Amino acid sequence: MFANAQLEFLWAAAGLYAVGFGFALAAAARGREHGRPIFYTLIVAGFLAQSAGLYLRGLETHSLPVGNAFELVQALAWVAIFLKLILRATLHTKLLGLFAAGLAAGLSTASLLLPSARTAAAGVVESGNPWIEFHVALAIFSYGVFGLLAATALMYLLQRHGLTRKRFTGIFRLLPSLAELDLLNRQLLLVGAWALTIAVVLGLLVWFQQPVSTAKLVVTIGVWLGYVIVAWLRWRNRLVAVHYAWACVVLFALAVFSLWSVSAGRRTAPTEPPPAPASSTNKSS
Repeated sequence: MFANAQLEFLWAAAGLYAVGFGFALAAAARGREHGRPIFYTLIVAGFLAQSAGLYLRGLETHSLPVGNAFELVQALAWVAIFLKLILRATLHTKLLGLFAAGLAAGLSTASLLLPSARTAAAGVVESGNPWIEFHVALAIFSYGVFGLLAATALMYLLQRHGLTRKRFTGIFRLLPSLAELDLLNRQLLLVGAWALTIAVVLGLLVWFQQPVSTAKLVVTIGVWLGYVIVAWLRWRNRLVAVHYAWACVVLFALAVFSLWSVSAGRRTAPTEPPPAPASSTNKSS
């Protein structure tokens, strides 16, 4: 019953995100801004439902619910929406909420279709080291920033396509300028790269003190190197415009895919207790 409540909350969140995305997309297709009260009511309701589901899942192990692929992708979607909500007052970029809702709906639904969605919560680690939990939380936070970066990169690509084809109606009329999107992309990349850098340093320090998942650390460092290289190339103006935007999108796709590798080697609680050994009987010859 406890596990069913988790999934019910998480399915409700995915549905609310999808409805909010569809509502905003339908308005944008007609060249009009979506009704903010309705849109944000749907997104906040989805965020609260997802928070409740993840909270119930975390109660099983008294730790962050990021112990397998399902939990990691759910946490990533949660962080992306959380960042959009808290940055709403400072980021007045049009249609960012639309793309963030689409990202959260896609990630949430895809994760719920994974087999690990029906296993018991795995927890962060067995040792309960708070530094490991902070390392994981910071890494997930940076992935959420990179998710928003991928969303703004897609907005850049869509706007560039509209300008090239001289389309100025519908959704193209509402998209921000290329200069605004490029500035926002650089800011998000900087924040995400710094957060992931700190997470990697903490992971290395913990790795030297006690054994942790080597696969997780290697994959995280690989993602970190990818974003650092992209940031350096952008700073040197060697990766700009469309190529830079595509690099952000592809890197995020690889980062999400790497979450399956990150979850490798973590402890996943079994859904059913192992069967008792059969009693042996002595047979006389």
